[in-house]
Amino acid sequence: MTRLFAPAAFRAPSALRAGRAVLAVTLASVLAGCGGGSIDVTPDLATQPVTFAGAVTKGPVAGARVCASWLVDGAVDASSTVCTESGADGTYALTMPRRAAVLLVEATQGAYADEAEPAVRLPLSRLRGALAFDGPESRRDLQVSALTELAVLRAQALGGLRVQPLAAARAEVERTFGVSGIERVRPADLTRPQTSGLDDTTRYGLVNAGVRGWMAERGRPAAALDAALAELAERMAAGTLYEELAAFRAGIRRVIVANPGSGLTSNASAWSQAIGLDFGRPPPTPVTPLLVETAGTLRYAVPWENPTLERLTGGTPLACVTNVPVGTTEDAVRAAASATVAPFGQTAATLVPVAACLGSGTAYTIDFPSGRVVSGDRG
Repeated sequence: MTRLFAPAAFRAPSALRAGRAVLAVTLASVLAGCGGGSIDVTPDLATQPVTFAGAVTKGPVAGARVCASWLVDGAVDASSTVCTESGADGTYALTMPRRAAVLLVEATQGAYADEAEPAVRLPLSRLRGALAFDGPESRRDLQVSALTELAVLRAQALGGLRVQPLAAARAEVERTFGVSGIERVRPADLTRPQTSGLDDTTRYGLVNAGVRGWMAERGRPAAALDAALAELAERMAAGTLYEELAAFRAGIRRVIVANPGSGLTSNASAWSQAIGLDFGRPPPTPVTPLLVETAGTLRYAVPWENPTLERLTGGTPLACVTNVPVGTTEDAVRAAASATVAPFGQTAATLVPVAACLGSGTAYTIDFPSGRVVSGDRG
């Protein structure tokens, strides 16, 4: 019988397996001699870089200089600063050496479409975002918007750019403006169709743009974004933001109407009302004391023809001006009363005797030197 031999090419795997076996034995011997039984090839997480990415949005900000820095005790560690430029759609990405610390991202320069007048491009002064980072992610979202800037401003007032103040500030901003995820959710671009209803992205976009709408409602210059955000932050701190609720809702409606490409204009008012703004409430009106004048001053009463109050009280309500120095002209007193009741569509046209301030209808007591309503009562 003829014996067939396999060619060398088919015998090679056996030799290769034998060589690998020898290598394995040798390697095992070396490891045993060194006291080790295995090789740990898991990378050290602490040495791995981390990328922070998002978009600069006040309308998408193109060409912004975006710089990220780690903070040490609330102050920027300049040696850690890395910068880039945002794209035409406002997006950016920055890779940083990993730390367990607070990161601050600051965007300056660049330009964006004015949400209230989209044909106009506005220069960006500054917007910031900050977050506390101590996680395993290799990539983390950090959006930069009007609301993240508000959170930075509030954190600074609450104790600085540290973990606890930042968490408290973010929660306050999200509750106040009826949004969630201001660091990770990218605000909608209102020049584009919004097809998902009032989702987190659209809600965020409407409120973010609503800041500009509010500025327009209040006659603030379009380029005065820094001052406008500072005012909102101050009102949040003082508990007077409720005074701006109507203007802010009107501002949201304004930017919807100004951006027909959003597809929301057919129900602009409904969309503006659908945002769950929580701007707080005015403090309860205290009971008017029997005597509020200081020595040597007078009190005046001004009939206030307010139909709503008339229905509630069954009589003509009065605005009472107190602490009026003796010798003050009636025109000055009338002007003080008018300044207070004018927002309610009324004008203080006549004065009546002091005694009429008490025991008749509803009275609002106005402190003459300041023009401030100090109390209210029902007679």
